[in-house]
Amino acid sequence: MALSIVGGRLRQGGRNVELIASPYVGGPFPAAPRFLVMHFTYGASARSTAGWFRNPDNPGSSAQVIVGREGQIIQCVSFDDVAWHAGASSWRSLTSLNSHSVGIELANWGYLRRSGNGWTSYTGVQVPSPFMAAHVNGNPRGYGADESIGWEQYAEEQFSVAAEVARAVLAYYPSIREIIGHDDISRGRKWDPGPAFDMFRFHEIVQAGNGVAGANQLTVTPTSGLNLRTGPGTHHSIVKLLAKGTRVEPIQTQGNWLLVSVLNAAGDSTDTGWVHRAYLD
Repeated sequence: MALSIVGGRLRQGGRNVELIASPYVGGPFPAAPRFLVMHFTYGASARSTAGWFRNPDNPGSSAQVIVGREGQIIQCVSFDDVAWHAGASSWRSLTSLNSHSVGIELANWGYLRRSGNGWTSYTGVQVPSPFMAAHVNGNPRGYGADESIGWEQYAEEQFSVAAEVARAVLAYYPSIREIIGHDDISRGRKWDPGPAFDMFRFHEIVQAGNGVAGANQLTVTPTSGLNLRTGPGTHHSIVKLLAKGTRVEPIQTQGNWLLVSVLNAAGDSTDTGWVHRAYLD
């Protein structure tokens, strides 16, 4: 697809992608951003969200770019400028992450409402074959915390194009070391990109495109170690603390959580449990 960023503009095949500029901009980044944050729009289309990002009734929200269900790309804010996509947020001892991150929005209805035998968007649009899961941080209000509910699935073309955009962002900002979800940095307030978005697979695709080896083993990075849990979420009990440098092998994913086998020095599995992807490399 040959995506690149030049002077803050996303280019595809040597031409700038469509621009629908939002006025909700915080000015130039005070320092090179450290994070890429993934979102769903909770809306009908990329174009409708771009329209909302410039609507005078919008209380103040925007993102650098939106990727539609069919893979179309609309830029709304320069990649040199702060967009208002994170809101009240915290990660890695930082708060108010708009000034520390780039935001990619994916056109997607997000969590759905049960309607008869099916599932619909909040606007009543029927969504066939939803992804059924409980959110690892607890479901939105109105649903049981661990209830398996419907989420709109992400189209493969959209997923692939979003990975291409992410690669361009990481090439433009080598300072970005983590790709995370809005639901990571605003837990209990936001649920995007949600359980239908395979964050681990997204990481793998983006890293492969940047020439990173694709071996199916990861290493615990925090000096303080990483909790191995019985389920995908911090409300699940702790099995044990994995020391820094422990190697694990992913088995299954749910959002940013991985079911892993813990490996000993010989490469044999000793334990199985769930860990958060952000603390592995």
